[in-house]
Amino acid sequence: MVSYLPPFLLNLGTEAPIIQLIMTAFLSTMFIFPPLFGKLSDKFQKRLIFILLGIIGTISILFLLTFSKILILIIIELLFYGFFGSTLSIISTLYAELVENDIKYMSYLNAVMVGGYFMGGLLGGIFIDIYGIDKIFLFPFIISLIGLMFMLFVKENRSIIIERYKLKTEKKDDIVLENNLEIEKSIPKSIYYSLFFRNFGVKPILFMLAIIMSFHLANNTQIGFLLGINFFFQIFQMIFIGRILTVKNYKFFIILGYIFSTVVIFTYILSIDFWGFLLCQILVSFSYSLHWIAVITYIAQNSTPKNKGKFISYANSSSFAGNAFGGLMFSLLLVIFNSNYYSAMYFMIIFPAISIIIILLKFDPKQKILTNSKKDSDS
Repeated sequence: MVSYLPPFLLNLGTEAPIIQLIMTAFLSTMFIFPPLFGKLSDKFQKRLIFILLGIIGTISILFLLTFSKILILIIIELLFYGFFGSTLSIISTLYAELVENDIKYMSYLNAVMVGGYFMGGLLGGIFIDIYGIDKIFLFPFIISLIGLMFMLFVKENRSIIIERYKLKTEKKDDIVLENNLEIEKSIPKSIYYSLFFRNFGVKPILFMLAIIMSFHLANNTQIGFLLGINFFFQIFQMIFIGRILTVKNYKFFIILGYIFSTVVIFTYILSIDFWGFLLCQILVSFSYSLHWIAVITYIAQNSTPKNKGKFISYANSSSFAGNAFGGLMFSLLLVIFNSNYYSAMYFMIIFPAISIIIILLKFDPKQKILTNSKKDSDS
């Protein structure tokens, strides 16, 4: 839906800078509320309830958006969509607990998620060519209903999850009592800062791609294919990276992902045809797969059932904060350059480069996070 929201707003006659501001307001809900829901799910230890609340809420808003034609009403509904959608990051948290933070299985989850993005982008373009851009919200509404049916089969047993965690930490001679599962040290803040700046520079451009591609491509099916192919490549990248990811190469994969993020902005500026955009989507798929699976796996393996929701939500919140504030910056640049997307893009290149510097200087994946040793517990 995010990919096709800008052309939908453009179809309503909305100016490009205003579209970017609307996207920024919409995405701001995605970084304001995830930490709140993450902490609440940690506190009440009932993640599934929050997930179901989010799915039902987003389905309801999509139903309303299907019939809305007034811009101010659409904006309000999008804000509510963001509020309910903020709970869905808890799916990754619950899954990490159910598979006991296994790198291989977590890579499968990320592969399935980007597989959904691929099919959504591709089928969304076909849907628009058949039914028109004004009916685009009907598509995610139907898909979300199917998602809700699958979610009803998910089971959550907190006592088993906590007991398995205790047994696993005991084997490592790190006994953690049930009433003291908090991590004494936080996840390094450099992780969150790097996610913020990477998304600050890249995501505002990605959200406007459907419009940018329309300058050079013939139809929405081609655009949908290109938007989706990025995630298609990520399916295989996620699975492969999950098999070779270790503590020794966390930092390497994160930095490499940010390098691709910097390069891809140049390629978007230079692209003028289908094949140029295809190369861009290959590069951006690597930029996301490499850094995201390394970051999420690192956080999952260095957190507990009592705080995993909080720390994973911080990562999601940092990403969406970058989206939102980067969107404000991009919107301002569009005003300055009279809606010239390409001139505005040049100024965004610096931000993923900042992420590279942050990780190089501040992130040490070998730093010990779990400090509750058996000796500490005994004392």
